[in-house]
Amino acid sequence: MRHVSSEKLIEKMRVELFPITMVKFLLNRRRILSYFSKAADKDFELRGIQYKADPSECEVCKSKETGMLCRQHTSIHRILNAQVVAFDLDTNAYFFKNEVFRMVGSRLVIVYCPHPKLITGEITDSKVRKINTITIEDEGLQLPDYQIREFISTELMNQHLKCWFNNEFSIVTIPKDRDSSDFCLIPNH
Repeated sequence: MRHVSSEKLIEKMRVELFPITMVKFLLNRRRILSYFSKAADKDFELRGIQYKADPSECEVCKSKETGMLCRQHTSIHRILNAQVVAFDLDTNAYFFKNEVFRMVGSRLVIVYCPHPKLITGEITDSKVRKINTITIEDEGLQLPDYQIREFISTELMNQHLKCWFNNEFSIVTIPKDRDSSDFCLIPNH
């Protein structure tokens, strides 16, 4: 099995993107696309905390140290202040650092991809694939005019993409079908 280094792939794109974000997108592509589809539904309802782009009214941000933002507003801030982002021509999704995102009508859907080095306890399929999604509906919210680095995710779905997972392992995607991948962990040493 020939591995494609996600680190080298991203380095060639010259974009600030964590390799695990690309891998998690491939592992969760079908699920992420369903989030985008749901947000496009005219009957879609925001549940839970209603985030706005401005963090000044966020209780969690207010409880943090001065200048610190909550996880969700950190993602929002990154997206709204990024200059160069990766863009998947297949799904119209943008990628920057830990975030995969897309405007769906007037809604900004953000998929945060936490790094697996944060996994505690047993390594399970659901812990490896873990993603968190937030949808922001904020009047007048628009994405900046980014410099775009294009790629095609369906080409990556047919490859064995590899990246650092933790001190012990690297993760390698295993092609499954057009919209999902499996994975295996291989020892680093």
